[in-house]
Order: sequence, then C-alpha cells, then structure tokens
Amino acid sequence: MKFKVEKLEAAISEISVLEQTQQDLLASEYKTIEEDGIEFVRVKHLQGKIFEIKSNELRSLFKYQPEKIILIGVVFVKKTQKTPKDKIKVAKKRLKED
Repeated sequence: MKFKVEKLEAAISEISVLEQTQQDLLASEYKTIEEDGIEFVRVKHLQGKIFEIKSNELRSLFKYQPEKIILIGVVFVKKTQKTPKDKIKVAKKRLKED
C-alpha cells in the first residue's frame, strides 16, 4: 500500500546531521514507500501506534495518519539490539501518542 511520507521538523533536523550516504538511504526508503508501497521496506511495530522503518543501522519512528500518510517523528542511528526506550518516548511525545 502506497503512503505519502511526511516528516516533523524535529525529524528533518535529525536527518540533516546524518552523513550524506545515510540521508540518501532514507530518501530512497521514503521514495519506495511513496512509489511502490510500505510492503517494500522493513517495518516493525514497536508499541501503541508507533512503528519503525529499518534502514540498515538507521531507524525512522512513525505513526500512520488518515488519508494514507506516514508521519516520521524520530530518526536515529541504532547502536544496540533493541530500540532505546527513550527514542520511543520521544516519538510518542512528538507524535502525541500515549
């Protein structure tokens, strides 16, 4: 299923400090979602309405919005096996999820 990918300002800031190759990878993943569909990227449910897009070592935390929109709230480089709870907490706050 195709979705429009939108990013919060905070996520745009997080992306801007990544290496160019990492920024290019995220752009490619988001383009795939918009042109081919979400099923063509690796997505995992985290908790509540928060999901993550797995792009190598990068993670984009998001929630689904009505009208087939994905709202990206947090982007970070994952350094551990589990997604850090503080990143999920930030995503919930930014995306206003309980």
